[in-house]
Amino acid sequence: MDAAQPVLLVVEDDFLVRLTMADALTDGGFEVIEAGDAREALSQICERNDISAMLTDINLPGGEDGFALARAVRVIRPDLPVVYASGRYTAAESGKSVDGSRFLAKPFTPSLAADVIRDLMGAESHPVPAPSPQQDSRRLV
Repeated sequence: MDAAQPVLLVVEDDFLVRLTMADALTDGGFEVIEAGDAREALSQICERNDISAMLTDINLPGGEDGFALARAVRVIRPDLPVVYASGRYTAAESGKSVDGSRFLAKPFTPSLAADVIRDLMGAESHPVPAPSPQQDSRRLV
């Protein structure tokens, strides 16, 4: 792996959605590690200190949602950038999301997700208009 690639933790319970996101974000320049639920994500956060950001679904199995996961992660890594994603919510609920986080409504394009994550991480990226379907036909669900 390229040492310059930021490490992104993708937390998504739907295997096919997680696989699609992981593949697309790897193509977008990230080293992606995956978790299917909050417990697995917390384990990754505790084991790896090289995680640069976390993209988490809000609706997760096992009793902990993405909001609770992000709050727990911020206890361990107070400055970790967090991006929430959901097909059920249209925005992150006020008072539930961690400070400085962002929200993506599903479906979204991989390039939009990569841009939002990079922006949140403070990486230098140039604003790019949303791609047309011909430029980025892969949609995440």
